[in-house]
Amino acid sequence: MNSVVPFGLFASLLLSFSSLSHAVNVRVVALFPEKALVFIDGERQFLEVGQQPVKGVRLIDSSSRKARVEVNGVVNDYFLSRDMGDGIQSPELLSFRINRTNEGQYLAQSVINNRSAQVLVDTGANVVAINAATAERLGINYKDGDTVRVETASGVVRGFQVMLDFVSVGGIRVPNVEATVIEGNSPETVLLGMSYLKNIRFSEEGGVMTLQARY
Repeated sequence: MNSVVPFGLFASLLLSFSSLSHAVNVRVVALFPEKALVFIDGERQFLEVGQQPVKGVRLIDSSSRKARVEVNGVVNDYFLSRDMGDGIQSPELLSFRINRTNEGQYLAQSVINNRSAQVLVDTGANVVAINAATAERLGINYKDGDTVRVETASGVVRGFQVMLDFVSVGGIRVPNVEATVIEGNSPETVLLGMSYLKNIRFSEEGGVMTLQARY
């Protein structure tokens, strides 16, 4: 059965917290200077400093390190390196920094199924995306995967859904990562999509992308 796999969903779980007041559930999923992407009771919202509260939730300040959020009148600071449930300082977690290139991209070396490959961080890609030639070099038996239709800049092409044994970037290893192998030469570089990124914490500030293990 064919289905279309769009590469346009931006979401990644970086940290979460719950407000007991009025049972509002808030999850902060991405941090940027003076902006934050959050889920409020399961509904995605993009908050900015100075914006009116949304369902009782207001962003007071935000950076790549932390968010100061007011939930129904209660203000707290939330750090990426902290346990959001009880505020206890967590042990230092493995992190890796990637400098932005002159072309505005974040490129890094990775290990996929025990073989090296350059990856391009792409928060707009639902899953890791690999062209067929690269998949063969990585030893991925993709033709056994389910066939899908993939929308690309040059049109709709055939792809294959696969499960990678693991993907590791900067030593941050995530097992069982969903990927799509796309026929042809696109993308030229492996796209490090949300099927990997949702399992870690990541932030961007001042031309530096920071990846951090969640555990």
